[in-house]
Amino acid sequence: MSDNMAHLEAMAVFAAVVEEGSFTKAAQRLGCSKAHVSQLVSRLEQRFSTQFLFRTTRRLDTTEAGKAFFEYCRDITQTALKAEKALEALKGDVSGKLRLSAPISFGEVFLGDITFGFMADFPAVRFELDLDNRIRDLQAEKIDVALRATTQLDDDLVAIRLGEWRDYVCAAPEYLAGKKAIEQPTDLAFHSCLVNARNLDTALWRFWKEESSHVIPIEGKMSVHHFPMLKSAVLKGAGVAKLPSYLARDEIEKGRLVRLLPDYELEAFPIFIVYPYQKDLPLKLRKFVDYVKRWFADNPHFQ
Repeated sequence: MSDNMAHLEAMAVFAAVVEEGSFTKAAQRLGCSKAHVSQLVSRLEQRFSTQFLFRTTRRLDTTEAGKAFFEYCRDITQTALKAEKALEALKGDVSGKLRLSAPISFGEVFLGDITFGFMADFPAVRFELDLDNRIRDLQAEKIDVALRATTQLDDDLVAIRLGEWRDYVCAAPEYLAGKKAIEQPTDLAFHSCLVNARNLDTALWRFWKEESSHVIPIEGKMSVHHFPMLKSAVLKGAGVAKLPSYLARDEIEKGRLVRLLPDYELEAFPIFIVYPYQKDLPLKLRKFVDYVKRWFADNPHFQ
């Protein structure tokens, strides 16, 4: 093996360090130790007798030589990934790792069913799940595919609409007992409301009925940016909240929650499966997208 070939791994590691801005984060992304990452980068600098990085306790910067060298390292890494995906498409094997991103509550409720079902059909596939309410940069973070409940979609992503979910206004029967009935949106002013937000600023709940719309300011008694915890609080009788239909439906059918204002419509949130555009789509990803489309089609409450 030539000396240049021996340095290909080190070049890929160096590219990851620059992209992540950290030896630790690069090691986590690559699945190796921080010491191994540091050793390979040092080996590169020794090989070319050039310093590529400025290292301090607080930050990591590239030297002028490091910036130039990084462009070539990144190109080599991306070319290798494209070659791997092209071979996967030609081989016809449904195997390998899929990195999947999804919102936290949606992932907690459905991703187990989806991924376990897919692995039952294709046992050679492994999943790495990233549950986060932030919109991930799929290409920069090397994520293969994501589920998103938003209309804010990047132009460089392929987006396939799967269905939609709506908010339900809910409360526990124990909370509602003996309190003023909620027959129209303005009645919410007389109740303890819980909101899904990062602060206690006044929230605006929007309702539609026939041709009329209603915007109600809500002074939340509690705010939490996590739907499962919000659902738990509502089940304990803490107040009234908007919950995603996919979290509330079963509890309503069991009588543990009451759906309020059912004659009013709330905002609908489209659900998409998205992935970066690529000329040769890996077979594992193509099969997974098809599986997810069928899964949603078989769950009519999303249609």
